[in-house]
Amino acid sequence: MSKATPLTIIIVGNGIAGPILAMALKKVTPHNVILVDGGPEETLPLGAGLGIAPNGLHALRFIEAEHLVVDKGGRLEYMAFRRGDSNETLAEQPIGDLFSEKYGFSSYGVVRSEYCRGLRALAKERGVDMRFKLRLKSITETDKIVTAHFTNGEDLSADLLIGCDGIHSPTRAYVVGEDIKPDFANASVIVGLSKLTSQEEETLNLKKGFNMHLGSKASVGVLPLDQDGTWGWFAGFHTVDPAGGETAWGNDHSIEELTNLAQSKVEGWQNLVPSKVISKTFRCFPIPLYDRQPIATWHRGRVVLCGDAAHPTTPAGGQGAQMAAESAIILARLLGENEPSDDLFKRYASIRHPRTDWVTKNSRRTVNTLFVPTTNMWQAIRDIAISLLGGFVFRSGFLGQYGYDPGNVAL
Repeated sequence: MSKATPLTIIIVGNGIAGPILAMALKKVTPHNVILVDGGPEETLPLGAGLGIAPNGLHALRFIEAEHLVVDKGGRLEYMAFRRGDSNETLAEQPIGDLFSEKYGFSSYGVVRSEYCRGLRALAKERGVDMRFKLRLKSITETDKIVTAHFTNGEDLSADLLIGCDGIHSPTRAYVVGEDIKPDFANASVIVGLSKLTSQEEETLNLKKGFNMHLGSKASVGVLPLDQDGTWGWFAGFHTVDPAGGETAWGNDHSIEELTNLAQSKVEGWQNLVPSKVISKTFRCFPIPLYDRQPIATWHRGRVVLCGDAAHPTTPAGGQGAQMAAESAIILARLLGENEPSDDLFKRYASIRHPRTDWVTKNSRRTVNTLFVPTTNMWQAIRDIAISLLGGFVFRSGFLGQYGYDPGNVAL
C-alpha cells in the first residue's frame, strides 16, 4: 500500500520513458497521471531497430510489460564483431542461453515504432489518461501548483510535472534555466529496416544475433527485430555536425539516396552481409549523434526530469532505452513511498547519476571507437582491443550493466 498522498502528475512525452513511468505510477501510487505528447496519436517516434538488454527487460517486468519484447522481438543468440573488409572475426560469443541463465532474460532487437506502439496501447489499457497534440510551450509555478502551457493555447495544472520529452526537452531548458544545445558526437548513423526471406538469411549464414562489421569508412551493425525476417541495420561514420548546415546526405532523405550512401561505405567488403541487408531496405533515416554533459540537478521546484530529458546518451552503447526505463521505475518507486520534496528528487538523482553518467561517457567512447577512427593505426589498436577483450565484455553483460534491476535496487 502506497504511503503517498494522491496527486495529479503531468508527464510530458509519450515515447519510451513516458508510458513506462505512467504505468509504474499507476502500479505503486494513488496518483492521477496525465500523459501528454506534442504529436497526433497516430504518430510514433522515428527510428528503425532498438536493442533491449536484460536490464531493460527487468524494468519492463516491474510493470508486467516484458511480453512486448519477449513475444514479438528478435532474440539475440550471439554477438559478433568482424572486419567487414577482410571478413576476419575479431570476437564472437553465444549469449542467448548465457544471458537467460545469468540475468533471467536474453537481449532482443525490436522495431522501435512497434515497441512504442505497444507501450502506448498497454498504458491506455491500464487506464492512463493520454492526450495528444499538446506541444509544451512554457512552464509556470506557484507554491502549490505547476502549470504547463501548450502552443495551442491550452493549459494544464498539476501537483508535479515530469519531463520525459527527450534530448531536446523544453522541460530540461526550464529546469536548467536556459536552452543549451546538445553536444555533437562527431558521427552520424543511417538506420534502416530490411526484410529478408529465410532462404536469404541461410545464404548469408546470418544467424540470429548482433553482427557488427568494422571498416575504414564506417561500421555497420545488423540484428533481428522480430521472428519474421525483419532486420535492423545501422551504418555509423564520421561526419561534421549537421546543425552547421552541412550533411553527408544533403537534403535528400529518400531510401535510394540513403542506401546508396550506406552502400558506398561498404563497397569492396569481403563480408557481404551489410551490403545485402542494406539492399533489402524498406525504411531508413539519417540520424546525427548527440548527447549532453551530465547535470547535477534533475529538478526545479515541482518539475522533474526523466529519461533522455535528464541523461541523454548516444545510441552506440545500446543503453539509451534501458536507462530511460530504469529511471522511470526508480522515480515511480520513490514517489510511491514518499511525498515529493527537494530532498526526494535529489535522492532520485543521486541514485541514478553514477549509472547514467557512466553510460553516457561509455557510449561516447564507443562512438569514438567504432565510428570515428579513420587512420589505419587507430583501427589496428581498436581491432586488437576487441580481439583481446571482446569475449570477456560480452560474457560479463557489458561489464555488469545487464544485471541491474530497478524494481529491486535499494532506494
